[in-house]
Amino acid sequence: MKKILLLIAIVASFGMVNKLTAQNCTVSNISVHLNSTTTVGGNCVININLSFDLAANPGNKYLWMHLWPTGSYPNLSYSKPPTAAELAATVANIGIDNHVVGSPTLQSTYPPAPSVPVQSSGTISVSVGGGAGGSDRFTITNISLSVPGSCNSVAAITGDIWSTNAQSQNAVQCFNKGFSFQANDPTITGFKRCTNPRTLSLGIQTYSTVNLTVNYTLYKDDGDGVFEPGTGDIQVGSGGPFVINSTTPYSNTNVTYTGNNTPGENSAIWVVVSSPQLSYTVNSLFESACSPLPVHLTYFNAKRSNASNVGLTWQTAQELNASGFEIQRLIGHSGWQVVGFVSTQALNGNSSSVLNYNFNDNNNARAITQYRLRAVDIDAKSKFSEIRAVRGEGQAGKIIVYPNPSFDGKAKVVFEDINGTRDVSLTDVSGRVVKQWTGVTNNNLEIDNLTPGYYSLRVIIRETGEQSIEKIVVNKR
Repeated sequence: MKKILLLIAIVASFGMVNKLTAQNCTVSNISVHLNSTTTVGGNCVININLSFDLAANPGNKYLWMHLWPTGSYPNLSYSKPPTAAELAATVANIGIDNHVVGSPTLQSTYPPAPSVPVQSSGTISVSVGGGAGGSDRFTITNISLSVPGSCNSVAAITGDIWSTNAQSQNAVQCFNKGFSFQANDPTITGFKRCTNPRTLSLGIQTYSTVNLTVNYTLYKDDGDGVFEPGTGDIQVGSGGPFVINSTTPYSNTNVTYTGNNTPGENSAIWVVVSSPQLSYTVNSLFESACSPLPVHLTYFNAKRSNASNVGLTWQTAQELNASGFEIQRLIGHSGWQVVGFVSTQALNGNSSSVLNYNFNDNNNARAITQYRLRAVDIDAKSKFSEIRAVRGEGQAGKIIVYPNPSFDGKAKVVFEDINGTRDVSLTDVSGRVVKQWTGVTNNNLEIDNLTPGYYSLRVIIRETGEQSIEKIVVNKR
């Protein structure tokens, strides 16, 4: 199992590669699996699995990987193993013992500087010949990264890998440095639905305010729960490209794949998200057990019909164990309020037919009002719908921007027309596009991180070609 040396090459695929010898350090197909994020004090603790293909190399005994927050990356020379001072800002130090009999193991100490904290709680799995072109597929699990800052922002990581033949681990034979990835972005959500044939409910999100083009590929797991795309795990579907950003994620509740109509289909499905703008992929495993979707909303709309009334309409295509719908509204910063409840029309709470609902809310508020549905099932479990917003009584115009002017760089936009797909762009006074959203189907949009100045918001309705322009002013506090 000396092939683990190839882990060194992980850096080669991410950035600058440096070698002290002519040893093979080729790595490809790096992928990040996000297990969890937890806020602890002022840090975000992120747990990931890291997978990669590694070409065979029988020469090296030990391998070390060091990871830093990108802003703290020191760019070491590797004329010798890093010192404790040089590793002071790392968020993970992972050592691999590659000369033991059997599979490689994680080291519990860092011999060049024993005071350096070492992560040894994860595992290593190796699929010999299971990578692209006959390389070996490696996965290091449960890498825990404590990154300063919020879990609601991108956690950028930069790392180095070096290896040695020396039993004392006091010399560097080969190193790669400067590879980088984002530990928590983009993210994948979803599950297998209990439909016949089977489908997936899939969501792809990013914290980035800049547009990110993404694609997804689906693989049927071969039963071992190890990410081995194209070899042990066979491709069964794909989709994209899609453009997403922090306010416009990708969502599809009916993703199909090859073999999904096999009776009793029970394979786990790997979802792999890639982007031409990223040097790595992210992956998630949708377990073999399917999950019923209690209520599948086809649409949910809200519209002010007169000065004192807002009409809500929604439609379901499927309901399982449903009890009904709680209607909630938010005016200003008063908090969400329950304004009504509509019982399900489904017989005994179950239906696979289209059902239509409506509710009228007596609302003469002069401020913007937001609405959402809380779908409740018989067991009191619940799920929220998307949010819809309506103008206040007396507010005119098909597009409403508030607050305008803005004093904190944030503004909300409400589209009075509830139907249609919109392409939206925001330009500054020089005509430069500073933000852009494509395929917007929600009737509200949030804009943030604007610097003081004057902006133009252009909205184009795809179905009709109709264009509207609104001015936005951002002032200093």
